[in-house]
Amino acid sequence: MGRSILVVDDHISFCRHIQAILSGNGYEVEICASPLEALEMLRSRPYDILLTDMRLPDMDGIKLFEEAKKIDQSISCIIMTAYGTIPSAVEAIKRGVSDYIQKPFDPEALILVVQRVSKEKDVLEELNQLRDEVDQRYSFESIVGKNHKMIEIFDLIKKIASTDARVLIMGETGTGKELIAKAIHYNSLRKNKPFVGINCCALPETLLESELFGYEKGAFTGAFRTKKGKFEYAKGGTIFLDEIGDLSPGMQVKLLRVLQEKKFERLGGNKPIDLDVRIIAATNQDLRKKIENAEFRLDLFYRLSVVHIYLPALRNRKEDIPLLVEHFLKKISKSIGREIKGVTREAMTQLMNYDWPGNVRELENVLERSCLVAEKDILEKVIFFDEVSQLGTAAFPEVSLPFRIARQQYLERFEKDYIIQAIKRCQGSVAEASKYSKIPLRTMWRKLQKYGIDPKGFRRKTS
Repeated sequence: MGRSILVVDDHISFCRHIQAILSGNGYEVEICASPLEALEMLRSRPYDILLTDMRLPDMDGIKLFEEAKKIDQSISCIIMTAYGTIPSAVEAIKRGVSDYIQKPFDPEALILVVQRVSKEKDVLEELNQLRDEVDQRYSFESIVGKNHKMIEIFDLIKKIASTDARVLIMGETGTGKELIAKAIHYNSLRKNKPFVGINCCALPETLLESELFGYEKGAFTGAFRTKKGKFEYAKGGTIFLDEIGDLSPGMQVKLLRVLQEKKFERLGGNKPIDLDVRIIAATNQDLRKKIENAEFRLDLFYRLSVVHIYLPALRNRKEDIPLLVEHFLKKISKSIGREIKGVTREAMTQLMNYDWPGNVRELENVLERSCLVAEKDILEKVIFFDEVSQLGTAAFPEVSLPFRIARQQYLERFEKDYIIQAIKRCQGSVAEASKYSKIPLRTMWRKLQKYGIDPKGFRRKTS
């Protein structure tokens, strides 16, 4: 059954004619000859589209639509108008009516107008659904935890979300710093504007500067056109400066100047551009130590950390693991198209006894890998990364998994193993591993984040 339509015209025979045309094309159609009767029908049940004549007794079509909107905000309207009332129909469009059709009309013309309005509703409903999904994904409830420190963080971000206060989020790799940043943004007054993120350590200084501020045509060799930077793309919204602790001294000075003056210029330009973004920064480094070692500016630290959030490592809030497991199993079940109802006591013991160097991100990856190879709807065994290389082909039986998923498992297993070996070989230097492996630096950082790999864990310890 197609969309539901209420047809209103004071000539009931004409209503029946329209009903026959639209019903024959799969629409659910009801008719009436009075706007007052139409309003009673609208109160009794919802309709997708109101198809009404412009001239009616008691009130005209525009007024009927306005009253209908008070009953159902989502209803769309098509006005039927005679030749002499076209200006009124144009005015109706300005007041929110979706479309109009001029009498007399062919059945084909009527069907085209109704189809066009139906497609418009499809797009709007899909957009609203996506917005609802984003709101749900980044709601405060999506940040799982009952640890007392996490509860304090929830309370804090609820208080600051509606403000424009700058926020500095600190915590180890994989603790969920970007999730917190997005939760703040999508619960703020800027939620309908862009959220733009950039990893400050994934790019060399000159490239990072052009990425943040943009450049004018001819600013340097290869600048064949003017390009906006992240600060411009994020206008009215939020910019997330990840790994802020890796900023070079030169970039620290430039960022500090922007924060102080609330203006910036594109490279090669001299026209100041107003800074209209909320800034949320994050780092996995101890900035106070970097300040003591003269590696990070104290004045920039204070500019960035109007509000300071420290996310505890998962090993320090293990009471949250059962809640996180429940949360991730629902998410993973949806993505793999197969319900995993829970974990056995033995599997939960494995999870609780592990130290989680990759934190929450590693927990999610471990659960996803374990769910993909699980034979039952209850997770009996947890497969940690060091066990993956011991899995033979029997753990990935082609007959029990779709080819696409099986291939993805093998590729991801190889990819993560290769990147770890490259990082090990280069003693934790991401830049050296990028050169060694021929993986672009930006891609290398993205993969490290995806698999919850902390390169610091591979650095040679010095006594």
